[in-house]
Amino acid sequence: MNRVSIYIFVFLLTIILVLSYNLFISSNGYKERDSLINQNNNLQQRNKAIRDSNEELKFEIINAQDSDEHIENYARENLNLSMPDEEFIKFNKKDVKEEDE
Repeated sequence: MNRVSIYIFVFLLTIILVLSYNLFISSNGYKERDSLINQNNNLQQRNKAIRDSNEELKFEIINAQDSDEHIENYARENLNLSMPDEEFIKFNKKDVKEEDE
């Protein structure tokens, strides 16, 4: 009986050691889990930024479809286009702050 209990003890100890190795040291352990969590968080942040950008683009598209004034405004402000007899002046935010002081 004594010999059987020693074999059982050695067997259980071996199983515990193998499972501990897999949990703490191997590639499927905590290090890999933490790495995957960090990657997941980074991807979620990128997805949120892309989602926000898509919402802005949807808003721009809807406004462009609904009004010609929006298209004209966009052309003037972002593409620096103006009518032949117009003069386009654009103020930088930096310049405006310096003038206020």
